Amino acid sequence: MPNITPSRSAGAIALRSIRSFVAEHFAGLSEASLLLGGQAAQRRFLRLVSRLRQASHLGPHLRREIRWFHGLLTLELVGDPDATDPGHFCDLHPANLVVTGICRLADAMTEVLCALPDASAPADTPAAARPARDAA
Repeated sequence: MPNITPSRSAGAIALRSIRSFVAEHFAGLSEASLLLGGQAAQRRFLRLVSRLRQASHLGPHLRREIRWFHGLLTLELVGDPDATDPGHFCDLHPANLVVTGICRLADAMTEVLCALPDASAPADTPAAARPARDAA
């Protein structure tokens, strides 16, 4: 999972990047949260969006919620007994075009999070998800 703990000076840029991504893809992200985690996950996503709009910095709670949402999109929460409504994704057929859209959103969110200022990809982030600057 990408590290989303930017330095204070880069915090405003990071918050702006995340806000911009969520605003640009709001409808798809909201639908994905519902399809992957049910109504509880969609409500949690909407609370995250509200907090992003009101936030002045990326505090620990906001970072945790962003990580949760990224985990929902990337199916990292599969098998997590604490996840809200785990298993909703099972209703989706892999050949469904909606699945392709969710995968694209997950990849795009990974790129946004990995590109945050002063954020470095941890060892458990797949090399394909790391920005080009890490490959050098």
